[in-house]
Amino acid sequence: MLGVPGTNTVVAVVLALVAALLRIGGLAPEAPPPDPFVYVSFGDSYVSGPLVFPHDDSFVPQACAQSTRNYPHIASELLNVDVFRDVSCQGATINKFQEPQDVVQEITPAQFDALDETVDAVTLTMGGNDVGFVGLAVDCGRINPNDAPCWPSFIDENGVDTVSRDIVEMGDELAVALDALHLRAPNAEVFVVSYPAALPDDGKGCWPYIPILDPDMKYLSDKFKEMNAELKSTALAHDAHYVDIYTAGIGHDACQPPGVAWVNGLVPVPPSFPAHPNDLSYLSSGPIVANAIAAALA
Repeated sequence: MLGVPGTNTVVAVVLALVAALLRIGGLAPEAPPPDPFVYVSFGDSYVSGPLVFPHDDSFVPQACAQSTRNYPHIASELLNVDVFRDVSCQGATINKFQEPQDVVQEITPAQFDALDETVDAVTLTMGGNDVGFVGLAVDCGRINPNDAPCWPSFIDENGVDTVSRDIVEMGDELAVALDALHLRAPNAEVFVVSYPAALPDDGKGCWPYIPILDPDMKYLSDKFKEMNAELKSTALAHDAHYVDIYTAGIGHDACQPPGVAWVNGLVPVPPSFPAHPNDLSYLSSGPIVANAIAAALA
C-alpha cells in the first residue's frame, strides 16, 4: 500500500513546480553578469617597446614610448580582457613601482597606482635597469678587436663579481615590490616575465656586427641568464608565476640578421631601440604570456 507523502515532500514538489513555471514564463532571476577581467602590465623599455610602431598616443607621458604592439597589448587582445592597463615605461626601475618617474622631464605616476582590488592579472618585466645592463654593454664596446676585454673590470679587489652582486640586490628589491603588489591587488595572479634572449645563448660574439669581444659576450650572456634566474627564484618565493620567454628566443638574439633577430643589435631593423625587442619578439612572447595567464586563471 502506498504511503501518503509527508509535508516536506509536498513542499519540495511545490517549490520545484514554481521554479519550473518561473523558468517557462521567463520570470526566473538572471545570474549576475561576471566581473570584468582586469589586466595590468608593469615594465621597462623591454615591455613598453619604444620605436615599435604604432605608439599609444593616449599614454601620458608619451616619452614612455609605449607601443600598441608590445607583448602585454598582444596578450590582452588574445585574452579578450575587459580592462587593460599598461603602465610600462622606458627607463623604469623596480624602485619606481611606488614612486613617480621622471621621463625626459615629464612625470609619470607610480606604476603601482594602476593596482586595486579588481585586478585579476599582473605581468611584470623589470630589473635590467637596476642591474645596468645597457651600461655594461656600452662599457664593453670595442672598436679594436685587439683591445683588452672588459669583464675583468667587473671583479673588485676582493674578487667579488659586482654584476652578480647587483643581480642579487635587484632580486631583493623585486621581493619587496612583489609583497607590496600582493597587498595592493590581493585578488590578482602575478606573473614575472623573463627578459628575451637578447644575447647569444652560447656566448659566441659577432664582432664587429656587435662590437663586443668574444670573452665579454660570454660573460654578458652568462650574467643575462643569471638575471633571469634571479627573477625566477624571486617570483616563485613570493607567490608569483614565472613566465619564460627567453627559451623561445634562443637563436633569435641580437647577433642574428634582420628578419631572424627578435632583439635588434645596433641596426634598428625592424624598428625598435637598438639592443631592444622588435615586433618579431612581441609576436612570439605575447601568446606565451597569454597562455600562462589563461592556464593560471582556468
